[in-house]
Amino acid sequence: MAAIGFRCPDGNAVKFGACEKCDHRCMALPALKSAENATHHWFGKPSVTTLLTDTRQTYLKITSDFYVNPMGSIAAMIGTSMHSIMEGNTPQNWLSEVRLNDDITSGAFDAYDTETQTLYDFKCYGAYKVSQCLGFKPRWEKYIVTRGRDKGKEKWRQRFEPGGVRHLHDVAFQLNYYRLLMEKHGIPVKHMAVQCFVRGGLDKTAKSYGITQAAYLIPVNRISDHWVRLYFKTKYDRLMHALEKKEMPPICKDRWGSKSNPDRRCKEYCEVNENCPYYIKHYGK
Repeated sequence: MAAIGFRCPDGNAVKFGACEKCDHRCMALPALKSAENATHHWFGKPSVTTLLTDTRQTYLKITSDFYVNPMGSIAAMIGTSMHSIMEGNTPQNWLSEVRLNDDITSGAFDAYDTETQTLYDFKCYGAYKVSQCLGFKPRWEKYIVTRGRDKGKEKWRQRFEPGGVRHLHDVAFQLNYYRLLMEKHGIPVKHMAVQCFVRGGLDKTAKSYGITQAAYLIPVNRISDHWVRLYFKTKYDRLMHALEKKEMPPICKDRWGSKSNPDRRCKEYCEVNENCPYYIKHYGK
């Protein structure tokens, strides 16, 4: 079971390969082929990034056939291309895209500087995500409108500024598990950092989130070996138990949304929502 085709913009589902004969493609054929290749397959052992995903979503991707939104694969294509570029420009005395394994999982770290013993991960995030990683927090302020029909009026706007909590949970656990794998194989890690590239550039929206650079190098702290391994072992056990017993895992916790638009991730971004009992019950047609 895996991704077997595309969910077209008009709502129709087509198998991979059908796009070659389509006379009204939503994207050029090379882009569609890249979107198809960006889908992941199950080989019996979860990767580090797989275990970071909610267990129900991973379970459904492994056990059911589903169709992916080609437009939703663009971010994955950009990320894959970015990693290829970085790998092709790895300096001497650096290691890149080395895959390591243990009894729980496997993972390939992005880059490692052997001289400074620094582990790096490359991410292409939207401006809001980068702002959260930097620990920027919102603050409301008054301002005077300088143009238009409301010129001279006083209004409120939200600004993001440093001083909040850095939200690095997933990438911090990801890098720390890579660190465990590397140290197990005799590669010492003294420092860790995530290189964030701002997807979309420095537009008005990015600046409203406090983003003034196209890229940020953000340090990542060490997490206790005990807690890192416990976290991934727990996620591994839950996934393998669900697969062995064919039991649907608990509902995903990371569903996003707001009071006016709850479960936004379920409705707009989950590729397997049509196979999920929660989505079918609340939003299925």
